[in-house]
Amino acid sequence: MARANYTELRSGRGRTALLLAPWLLAWATAATAQSMATAPAGETAGMVGEVKPGKGRVETKPAGGADWRATRPLATLRAGDSLRATEDAAVVVVLSGGRGTISVNAARSPYTVPAPDAGPARRDKVKALVQASLGFLSGATGETPRAALVTRSVTVPPVVLAPRNTSVLPDPLTFEWVGHRAGRYAVQVVGPSGMMLDRPEVVGNRLVYPAQAPPLAPGAGYTLRVVAGSQPPKDSWFEVVAPARAEAVRADVGVLEQSFEPTESATMRVILKTGLLSSNGLMHDARKRVLEALASTPDDPALYTRLGALYERMGLRQQASTAYQEAQLLMDAGRPSAPAPR
Repeated sequence: MARANYTELRSGRGRTALLLAPWLLAWATAATAQSMATAPAGETAGMVGEVKPGKGRVETKPAGGADWRATRPLATLRAGDSLRATEDAAVVVVLSGGRGTISVNAARSPYTVPAPDAGPARRDKVKALVQASLGFLSGATGETPRAALVTRSVTVPPVVLAPRNTSVLPDPLTFEWVGHRAGRYAVQVVGPSGMMLDRPEVVGNRLVYPAQAPPLAPGAGYTLRVVAGSQPPKDSWFEVVAPARAEAVRADVGVLEQSFEPTESATMRVILKTGLLSSNGLMHDARKRVLEALASTPDDPALYTRLGALYERMGLRQQASTAYQEAQLLMDAGRPSAPAPR
């Protein structure tokens, strides 16, 4: 079944998200419990990347534990944790210390996560970049927030999505907010020297910063303000990083990209690179890359989990809840239905 893109999900599946919120919260609690149970006391030994359940199951058993439990994308792993896959299921494990990734299927099960100092490590630069990415990702997943009630009205106060309280790379900016597609909004950008952009009537929920508008200065703080009718304005701040820092971040992303094996999946590349961007405070750019990946791979639960973690860090509870729900729906796709409770 073809799936809609995430923009459509935010508006088209809102009611479904609200109806399933208690069930979703239960799933999130279980995922959090798993993450806590597998989280290392010290350095993270690895992280769950892609999970492909197919018609089988992917399960994790904590080091020293006896119970196998369902595995979720982005769960942290410690040395001694075990993973197993059944039937056609598979899971990709990202090992810390720049040791690459391991694909675990039924033939390779069970797989035990080695200690961080086990096996040959890649060069120090790559090791540091992978650790920075995993460090952010392992701390980004948590309990899915309960979805808030949303009133479907053209006068609902908008919620700024991007850029939202973050640094941004000096690339063309597109402002986005949650709002009615037919709604009319006033959009302003205010900088240290005053008004940079003032559009009193924007239809829809996005606006590209015009090329003819005053250029945004690196290192300066700006306020994005979106107003719907007589509703209170909604503000967020952003700062364009300095050219030298932007060049350094892009170079690091390039080093990480070049370190991937030819067999490395596109999803794992996106997850690790966006983890690195996020660890540098570039939440806007990390979100943009995840959404670009979802546009070409809309059925990937790991990408939706990554998006949910980003939204959770950004304080966007409704969007985090919807993204986590979509990840769960994709994880359950193709599985036999659970027996009805008696």
